[in-house]
Amino acid sequence: MKRGKSFTLEQDVAICNARLNIFQDPFNVVSKPQYNFWDRIYQNYVELTGDQNVRSQCSVQSRWKSIFGSCKKFHDCLARVEDKQSGLTESNKVLRANMLYFEHEKKHFAFNHCWEILQHKMKDLVPAKSPDPRTKDRDPNIHSSFSSHPLDPNTLVSPESDKDSYYIMESRKSKRPTRRRAEKEAHRRSKVVNTLDSRICDLMEQFTKQLAESDKRKAEVAERKVKVMEEMNERQQREQDDRIMSMDTSNMGPRARAYYEHRKSDIYFKTMGHTADKSNMEDKS
Repeated sequence: MKRGKSFTLEQDVAICNARLNIFQDPFNVVSKPQYNFWDRIYQNYVELTGDQNVRSQCSVQSRWKSIFGSCKKFHDCLARVEDKQSGLTESNKVLRANMLYFEHEKKHFAFNHCWEILQHKMKDLVPAKSPDPRTKDRDPNIHSSFSSHPLDPNTLVSPESDKDSYYIMESRKSKRPTRRRAEKEAHRRSKVVNTLDSRICDLMEQFTKQLAESDKRKAEVAERKVKVMEEMNERQQREQDDRIMSMDTSNMGPRARAYYEHRKSDIYFKTMGHTADKSNMEDKS
């Protein structure tokens, strides 16, 4: 089967809006009973985009699973950052959550445009946890006996009851793994936060170093520009002085002749003084 084109940002946004519209509208169930849940979502998506012939309902539903799965993982990363990092701005929290997501998933979070729509509805959209499948492996006789003969809670702690040991054992078994899991999770979160802080410090240090190098290069370029401008001005001044020194003043009027003769004298003494200063500096060296 030929694979279709990738979903656009507008289509992703429309899928999220359609999902929320149907999820939040209780009248959809009453007004359109002939449609199931995803029929209504797809119909709303088509109303928002008008591309019924472009995306099938199956394609839209599959895309939603990808969007929500990634957003759920990003939501968990953000929750971890908020638990461990107090005093951060919202932008810094999102930045660290993106880094944590990349660390775990080995790829960047690609649904920021959908996160803007879903972020405040994630808790409502997460389906309720299914019963623990391990309960299916328990003795059916025990389960039937409890269901057919419900016990008063006060009798559960009675030492005379044979069923008490079951409850006590299950309680102890459930508490120990929970405590161990909590400790492991706390340790893992601590390692993640420390690694994240270390990486951020490295990035900040690298950024500061690059900024200093950039400022140094800018200063060197500015210094070279000043030097070039000074050399250019000196060359233009020499050309002007040479032109004045070579001027013939015999055909000029008295005032013009006096002016240019005075300029020639200034140029002469300036040149000789510069030459003398240069010679003295060479003798001293």
